[in-house]
Amino acid sequence: MRRTLLLLAPIQLALAAMPLTAHARAPQALACAVIAAPEGLDAQLAEGMLTLDETRSKPALDTLHALVDRCAADQFLSDKERDAYFGYVLGRMARDGLDARLKAEGIPSDLIDKALDIGPGNANNPATQVTQGDLRRVSAALSEAGHDPAKVTPVGWGLITAWIAATAQMFDALRVLD
Repeated sequence: MRRTLLLLAPIQLALAAMPLTAHARAPQALACAVIAAPEGLDAQLAEGMLTLDETRSKPALDTLHALVDRCAADQFLSDKERDAYFGYVLGRMARDGLDARLKAEGIPSDLIDKALDIGPGNANNPATQVTQGDLRRVSAALSEAGHDPAKVTPVGWGLITAWIAATAQMFDALRVLD
């Protein structure tokens, strides 16, 4: 028995020295900052996606940074992972805040996701900007669903654009975390 333990000791030391890397984050780990967020932060982040006003968005972004830093420390995230986690939570919470506003405009968010092949198990193509092609695909999906794209208000198109940007932010960051 003692000999077996002595033989296993180098293996245990080698395993202990190996960095622990996860290939995918547990859903609870990804939800840490979302769960800890104060009520209304999602709406503030959504507004920031819509207005792109850094001065008005700063308080919400500062709050989000504090939450992300706390969760990242608890999860031992590297600086690169922490930055990606911030992007993930920003996109996810902005989507949460935009969803109700899209519904109020009569635009189902899942229609946008489907039109752009977004979501679990879909392409989730990286995006640096919202293109006219993206908006044409959403317009075609609206038509196919019986919604006249010409009746979508400028506010509605702004919400669609912000949804696409938030979604791209979320999935681009998630790729770094996986």
